[in-house]
Amino acid sequence: MKTIGIAIHTDRPLIKETTDRVINWCNNNGIECRMCEGAVKIVDHAELAIASEDISTICEAIITLGGDGSILASARAFGKYGVPILGVNLGKLGFLTEVAQNQVEDALSHLKENKFRIEERMALEITFPNHTTLTALNDVVVDHGEQIRLARMDLLSNGEFVCPYDADGVVIATPTGSTAYSLSAGGPVIDPVMNAVAVTPISPHTLALRSIIFPAENILTIRAGLNEMDLRIALDGQIMGTLSSGQEVIIKKAKYKVKLIKFETKSFYEVLRTKLHWGARPLFNS
Repeated sequence: MKTIGIAIHTDRPLIKETTDRVINWCNNNGIECRMCEGAVKIVDHAELAIASEDISTICEAIITLGGDGSILASARAFGKYGVPILGVNLGKLGFLTEVAQNQVEDALSHLKENKFRIEERMALEITFPNHTTLTALNDVVVDHGEQIRLARMDLLSNGEFVCPYDADGVVIATPTGSTAYSLSAGGPVIDPVMNAVAVTPISPHTLALRSIIFPAENILTIRAGLNEMDLRIALDGQIMGTLSSGQEVIIKKAKYKVKLIKFETKSFYEVLRTKLHWGARPLFNS
């Protein structure tokens, strides 16, 4: 690997220090380093800046500094270009990030020596009522927004009516997103390399509504109820639009997969146990 890009989507503690460490390592190891022009406002190094749309053609990998939100932002920005992404955790949980801040130099050495693997993750393509199309790596959430009352909507799969929802909202999650909001809403954990979509209601007003897992090839539609308030649409935690009475948002598998850089140090199940404490015994049984 000869060229590495740095992506920064937020100003966190340790961002500048970690960026400097990456740049210094690259300079000392004969690796060209470039940076998204938006990052210059946070960490300087204007001499390395290039346009975000150019970084995918110049760089062989993207180092994303931040937390899980930064990984999701990089996936939306660079995933469609097929550039592999490595996450460095400067946040709290860091479920999607691969390395900790104190492992940066070791991770860069593995990249230089091509001692890594690429894990492909399914993404979603979302079409809004105005025909705008966006993508998400984790999930799509349609909920009641600022209103404190039930949202009413219908779910369709390949044009066939599945069920109505009277709930706070609904989460449509990829396998990658199954350990995020979907899990908090009671959805299942799905192995991230699978091709499937989980639809989970948020606080439904009936015990008869639970998660449904669909084949990734199915085209899902969320239709706002008639005479319903405007519903809010969020992609990967970012509010992107609204759904008015009778309008539809269409969700399907994206044409590409997001490539994440992984090392052989830990499996998905080990991360599940260590970061989400999956299967941990309670401290007290009485």
